[in-house]
Amino acid sequence: MTTSKEIHWPEYYHPKHAQLHVRNETLIPAQADTIWSCLIHAPCWPQWGRAQTSVQILNGDGIELHKGTLFRWKARALHFDCTVVEYIPHKRIAWKGKCGDVDMYHAWLIEPTDDGCVVLTESTQRGGMTWLTRLFTSRNIHSYHKRWLDGLKKQPECKKQSSPKGQGEGLK
Repeated sequence: MTTSKEIHWPEYYHPKHAQLHVRNETLIPAQADTIWSCLIHAPCWPQWGRAQTSVQILNGDGIELHKGTLFRWKARALHFDCTVVEYIPHKRIAWKGKCGDVDMYHAWLIEPTDDGCVVLTESTQRGGMTWLTRLFTSRNIHSYHKRWLDGLKKQPECKKQSSPKGQGEGLK
């Protein structure tokens, strides 16, 4: 499954410059606006079964991500201070973040299909010890993002909708 759209990489974060690059995608039988709603409600992410994760929005309404939103995202022992830098409703969102000397960029694309939407998430990291740990962490991050996509599929808002072809609820 490959989307025809690509991430709008800032040059600094482009995979060709990164020590770590992870890409995951899945088909979700839901409309783009439903998927979008789940993604931008960042404080709800830990409720998707993402143990040891928390999100705190530091400006704005404290509920939804928007362009320019600052948020702190904690995943296990790491915490990234992030800023939403791309925000096109129902289509794409991206943020850049920093954890010590590590710089990261994380982007999401939502592409409607006949069966719902293909959701792509792609992330890069550079700096700090990323060059040394990439052999060990890229699998972990890939698995973490897969669980994130699986959690997104299971959200009640996404499960309620059938795909446009009536394929039923959720993917297995």
